[in-house]
Amino acid sequence: MPGTKMEKNKRKKLIDEIILFINYAVPEDERQNAVAFIEKYKQDDLVLALLREFYATLPEAREEAVVRIAKLMARQDVFLLVVSTTGKQHYLYAVSREGVVFLNEYGKEVDGQILSFFHLDSHEDFLKSCSSPEELPEYHADVEETILCPACGVTEGEYHLLGCIVEVCPWCEGQLSNCNCRFEQMGVDELETDEQLEKFNDLLTAKGRIPFRKEQSPAYPSGSAGLDG
Repeated sequence: MPGTKMEKNKRKKLIDEIILFINYAVPEDERQNAVAFIEKYKQDDLVLALLREFYATLPEAREEAVVRIAKLMARQDVFLLVVSTTGKQHYLYAVSREGVVFLNEYGKEVDGQILSFFHLDSHEDFLKSCSSPEELPEYHADVEETILCPACGVTEGEYHLLGCIVEVCPWCEGQLSNCNCRFEQMGVDELETDEQLEKFNDLLTAKGRIPFRKEQSPAYPSGSAGLDG
């Protein structure tokens, strides 16, 4: 997913951080392969966040390089991913856009909330779904299907960042950053303070914000305009 310039810079910074952790966390003879592995997922924000978490914390304090990432299951954009290492260790993580959580070594007990979220009644049911790590499908993001707002970088179906020039006004269905609805709703000529923006955000949410759809963005420039006029 190419993303906006801001997204690209953020991703580059994340990759630089991962490489820095690799230099401290991985034996010297494995570092080149560890860095090369990043290339495979260099445009996948979820995996990059996972790799950063892995190398920053090193589960079980084992200094090993990641050689494979497999998908166990997914629900509502939350993935259970299995990280395999040069030392033939396997670790289970819950990964979403909200963050990365280390659950346990693969095949061991996981938190009951995870079981409930994935509609598993017991740890035994969980184990039944756990094939050997080598048999699990390698994780591949549906990169081509990811559609991003060209201005604020959110994915299709998500709410825009407040102030995004692409967001559609729920009152008049015009361009929220250009119409006068924000001033009319607030009873002011300009939005000048953080308190006013917070109040307007509450009004916007109560009215019903319109999530980003690809049809909204035929030719908007990158960047974001404010809501203060």
